[in-house]
Amino acid sequence: MEPNVETFLPSRQYARVGWAALAGSLICVLCGFGAPIGFIFALLCAMTAAAMFWLAARPPIRLGDTQFNVGERTIAWREVREINRSRFNSMGFVSPLILHLKLTNARYRFLIYPGEPDRVDRLAKALRKNSHLSTFDGVPYRDYWMWTDPLAEEERPALPPPAAPPVHLFSREDEEEIERLYQKLKAVGRLDSRSSGKDSPNNKDKD
Repeated sequence: MEPNVETFLPSRQYARVGWAALAGSLICVLCGFGAPIGFIFALLCAMTAAAMFWLAARPPIRLGDTQFNVGERTIAWREVREINRSRFNSMGFVSPLILHLKLTNARYRFLIYPGEPDRVDRLAKALRKNSHLSTFDGVPYRDYWMWTDPLAEEERPALPPPAAPPVHLFSREDEEEIERLYQKLKAVGRLDSRSSGKDSPNNKDKD
């Protein structure tokens, strides 16, 4: 593992909600013996508890300088081509963060992080910052950090410098004059080649 690694663990709130839902399911089962509708609520609470426990058991995410790990799976930053948020997050839900990753060689992965809202925001920004070759929700890397990110200037990653404008050694008038002289020289060269061809010794011998 790389030396500079930041680890993102699932929030403990998911396990707590899971235990609460499991307790609610048991209570609903007891109520179901008196009113059968209680078994329906017991099933719903059990499904909620299973979903919460599954999210709480998600593997940790570790971010390094050249790669990031989701549990035992390693993905290099240079492999990431697209990062897109799910419809769940697009509707305004912050946690869990569900991202759809497109990697090189037409590979696709889902990244699910059930963390606290501040940790979810930090993870999303870290993914944007390190995925230099990818787009985030369709926005290219450079355009995002130049125009759409609200962070302070000192928090933005170093962007590659823009291409330097071409250096003009001559003014526009001088360039036009050089072009006219060049065309004249080409025309004169063609005339000389034709005249030398007519006066060549082979032509005289044929006469």
